[in-house]
Amino acid sequence: MSESPPAAPHHFSLFDDSVPYTTIRCLKEEDLRSVWLLDIEGRGLTTVKRWPVDWKLRWKSLFGQSQPQRQVTGAWRLLQAGVNTPQPATPLYRSGPFYQLEMPYIEGTTVYEVFKAAAPESKSELYPIARELGAIVRRLADAQLRHRDLKLENIVLKPGESGQSEPALWLIDPVGIRCCASQEKSLICMLDRLAIQPLNEGLPLPRSLQVICIRAAIENLPREQRRHFFSKLKNQLKHSTEQAGTAD
Repeated sequence: MSESPPAAPHHFSLFDDSVPYTTIRCLKEEDLRSVWLLDIEGRGLTTVKRWPVDWKLRWKSLFGQSQPQRQVTGAWRLLQAGVNTPQPATPLYRSGPFYQLEMPYIEGTTVYEVFKAAAPESKSELYPIARELGAIVRRLADAQLRHRDLKLENIVLKPGESGQSEPALWLIDPVGIRCCASQEKSLICMLDRLAIQPLNEGLPLPRSLQVICIRAAIENLPREQRRHFFSKLKNQLKHSTEQAGTAD
């Protein structure tokens, strides 16, 4: 029996359709939304994010709340807050029945995979990552922002350069970035999201990593507010844990 011919590579109409490219693979697909990895001549590895143009997207676009719009807005807010995130390489544009956005591809390993693969005796090597996670939370809260869908699987550890003291962490999905005037509310929201996702995935993290992350996050919080803050954070974590158990 002869082998089936290989499937033809997916064709895209890019922002600059005159530039040659190679389709590498689909990174993520949900319903008709997808993220593709391309190698574009002169630019290198690039992700192309696609959203189907339907009535729901059109309606949300009227209020600036569609997912493509929030992707762009969130990226700029992260950059202004001093948080690493891929900078959009093109404006949001229409391509047939889709909106598309081209962004640089960040090579590396997700923090979730780093924690999952780490041996118990090497947890001290994870301390700088936990500290930098807390610093990211702090920068966002100080900028009056919160990421309501902060996940370890959406944070990439990029290979460091020689002489680099801190790990280079990149947030690759800024859709959940929101303005938040309350520093305390912002901190609790993001620390809760970072803690609850590993529990849902069956990846309990060492308490030492959690402590380091929290300490880095509340570095700018006045000391007189910390006892009240810890009480509220504890209650929120308990509530989220109970909800996760009910969902199971």
